[in-house]
Amino acid sequence: MCAFSAMETTLSIVSEVVGKLLTGRTSAAPVTLDELAEVIGAAAVTMPEIEAIFDALASAGHPVAAEPRNPPAALAQVLKTVRSFSAISGRRPTLSEIAQHSGLSLGEVRFAMLYARVLVR
Repeated sequence: MCAFSAMETTLSIVSEVVGKLLTGRTSAAPVTLDELAEVIGAAAVTMPEIEAIFDALASAGHPVAAEPRNPPAALAQVLKTVRSFSAISGRRPTLSEIAQHSGLSLGEVRFAMLYARVLVR
């Protein structure tokens, strides 16, 4: 009985996440990891559930694609944007403001910030 309940929960989570990701999507563009993370949010999702989500998206013609990363270039762009934004506004920008003003995606900004943390270790 517990196994059935766990399977039902897994199918429910997978179909809910896939449904949210595909709603309103008209092209066969890949789903980004950032989009997937935003839909999952803080939900407790297991590795098999994530694999099932990837498989369901690929079957629907929307594979999950990671953004290409160039940490040094992204970090340079983030720093340039933060300096410029701070000089004009007198405050530090939020991550979304950095993304908006730098031309980078929010995922690229986060990755650049993580890269910076690793560099200062």
